[in-house]
Amino acid sequence: MIIVTGHAIAREGADEAMQKLAVEHVLRSRAEPGCVSHKVGRDVQQPQRFVFVERWRDMAALQAHFQVEASRQFAKSMAELSDGRPEMAIYQAEAVKTGLIRNEARAVCRQKLTP
Repeated sequence: MIIVTGHAIAREGADEAMQKLAVEHVLRSRAEPGCVSHKVGRDVQQPQRFVFVERWRDMAALQAHFQVEASRQFAKSMAELSDGRPEMAIYQAEAVKTGLIRNEARAVCRQKLTP
């Protein structure tokens, strides 16, 4: 699985335009082949900062996404609305079984709750 994280900080007065653009991009991207999830949120401590988290089936799906003209236009428009340069990082990841971790966490919680 490929995970993409990124953020952009809206320049003064561009918050609404950036939010509209971000939501349109996320909704369009979700319909693309290989998109597992695509989300945008705002940083509660810095509301002008829009945070993106994407999951793609594989690198080929992400590369196809980058070739979509609307994705290219999105990147250009985000840069124009940003205070500074938008940032993006791409990671290759695999799921980790969490059963053991959950069991250990439950045991710790029980210990703290037991007098």
